[in-house]
Amino acid sequence: MKTITFGLALALLASQALAQQMLSTASPIPDGAESRFCYYDGMAYSEDAFVLMVGDNTVTNTVSTVQERLLRCHRDNDGTLKWKPQSTFSTNN
Repeated sequence: MKTITFGLALALLASQALAQQMLSTASPIPDGAESRFCYYDGMAYSEDAFVLMVGDNTVTNTVSTVQERLLRCHRDNDGTLKWKPQSTFSTNN
């Protein structure tokens, strides 16, 4: 009886290790996804979608500039979707 239980435990461990290996090598982004979506901050955006990026320019301590960049999801000549800058704004605080 102990042999059967031990063998069953080894079989379960082996199948679990195989499942974990398959999960670790799998990509969360499906093949060909770059031709259907633009990705930013963990989200997928369709063609012609806009994203506004806002950030502080902290090059020096004396200047505090806020930059805003508007990006558009654009289809490139090769068929892939990429972010294309539309405009950039800087404001001093």
